[in-house]
Formats: sequence, structure tokens, C-alpha cells
Amino acid sequence: MPHTTEIPILWSHMDANGHVNNGVYQSYFDEARIQALEKEGFSIQEMREKKVGPVMVKAELSYHKPLHHPDSVRIETGFRDMSKIKGKVIQNMFRVSDGALVCAAIFSALFFDFEKNRPWKLPDTFLEKFKAEEKQKA
Repeated sequence: MPHTTEIPILWSHMDANGHVNNGVYQSYFDEARIQALEKEGFSIQEMREKKVGPVMVKAELSYHKPLHHPDSVRIETGFRDMSKIKGKVIQNMFRVSDGALVCAAIFSALFFDFEKNRPWKLPDTFLEKFKAEEKQKA
């Protein structure tokens, strides 16, 4: 089951065309990813202490509908194709006002050790959890 995050659209997110600037979509996705990782047990505080964390290496966004203020977005976040160091984050963004899909995204990511400047291997407990969730979806 995907993780769900709701984020309000701020007036400052609007662009000159009267809708949310497309660059802001990535910040919404980023917030939802961090909240999903927290829910999975990846404490942001713990990652900072260990100097490790997720790094996005590729972003694929498909825009479907515009967003306007005032409204909110609901983002569903899931993880797939997880290995010891990398995986994909699948996210869908919906307008809360009417439930319309506004943007679909696939992010390729890896976990990185910032102190050693190299990829960081996920603990087996998390890898097993991701694999089990992926099997349930299949």
C-alpha cells in the first residue's frame, strides 16, 4: 500500500501563468518521499547522524493537469525494484479538490554515504521489507 502525504498549495508557489510552477512539483514529491521514508522506519535524524541518505539520480515527470491556489495535493508514494543500494520511487500527485491526477513521477535513487563519498548499503531488514511489500503488490 502506498504512503499518502497531503500538502497545501501556497500562494507563493504560483507562477506568472496563474498555476503552480512546474519546479515546485519536485519539492512536493521530495517532501512526500521523506515522509514515506520516515514511515518506513528510515529516521531522517538517524540518517543525518550516520551521514547517509537518499540521492535522486534520475527524475521522470509526466504532467497531466495544472494546480492552483487554494487547493492541496495528495501524493501517493511507493518503492520498487529495490536492491542493496538503489531503487525506484513511484509517486502520483492528485488534486484534493477533485481527485484528478496532476502529475506522475518515477525517481531513480540510491542511498549514499556522504562521509565515505560512495553508495551506502541498505540494512537487510529494510531491503526485506521493501521486497515483501513489492510481492504483495504483484
